[in-house]
Amino acid sequence: MNKQKIRRLVRNANRRLDLGPNPDLTTIQQWIEATHGRPLTITQLDTIRGDDLCGMCASYQDHILVVHAPPKSSWHLQQIILHEFAHLILGHYLTATSLALTELPGFPDTPLQVFGRTSYEDSAEAAAEMLADLLTARINRHAPGAGNDPAGFDKVFG
Repeated sequence: MNKQKIRRLVRNANRRLDLGPNPDLTTIQQWIEATHGRPLTITQLDTIRGDDLCGMCASYQDHILVVHAPPKSSWHLQQIILHEFAHLILGHYLTATSLALTELPGFPDTPLQVFGRTSYEDSAEAAAEMLADLLTARINRHAPGAGNDPAGFDKVFG
């Protein structure tokens, strides 16, 4: 899929998200839970080092699990989670692979599916990262103090 098609897909997915006037991680999580009809749990898995794999999503019969490596900062954690949420929103679970990843120490029961990556450059990864960025923008636009920009980033990057 080319970049233009990825952008269109991501924009359309973002527009369909009814997250209310003040979206945050919880709002997005609740939307995913309602859409998929299962609870979603987020947990840190210390056996993931974070240099190659920062997060992953596993689908079980009765719940969805997002696991992440120890984050470098709260912003890093938010980006990891939003990236995994983006895979769920975009329906990438339909092409899930990599059940072998669940052999990591500390990983719970074997899931039905694990979202697998075949490349850092594939369309699914590009789309998930792009949607995660749009979700970050939606959250930050409504976050307390979002108008306070002492570094001037909004003027430069708008």
